[in-house]
Amino acid sequence: MKVMTSRFGEIEVPDDSTITFPQGVVGFKECTRFIIFDCGEEGIFKWLQSVDNPEIAFVICEASLIVPNYQVVVGQQELETLQLDNIEDAVACLILCIPKDPNEVTANLLGPVVFNSEKRLGMQVVLVNPDYSTRHRVFMSGSEQKTDKVSAAKEG
Repeated sequence: MKVMTSRFGEIEVPDDSTITFPQGVVGFKECTRFIIFDCGEEGIFKWLQSVDNPEIAFVICEASLIVPNYQVVVGQQELETLQLDNIEDAVACLILCIPKDPNEVTANLLGPVVFNSEKRLGMQVVLVNPDYSTRHRVFMSGSEQKTDKVSAAKEG
């Protein structure tokens, strides 16, 4: 399949590489199909590129690589949307903001993207957590870091 991008022109990706976001992403509800590809060789950053709109792309990174103790709590509705039978199968990624100065890269801890990679489904989850920020500095000392965990909200 060929996907048009504003940054890289037309790229070729396997037909089965599309990830469906049934609800789109925050601010871009019309973008429901995405692909993921590497930002560079052997890097930890990846592009989350909209198939529906060539202008929409986000730099993402697995949450555990940035914030080791990071926790995403999802509710029953999110579990159903992602068709997750086992919460341990979820992968959480963070959307990054890459300014001109690479030392100032930030991650949005309040809006992670959660994937069910087996079923090729994704969704952006909006968290309410006073310990998290939309501008978490990526490059900081180890004592300031936390772990990644996706868990289900307790019903009750």
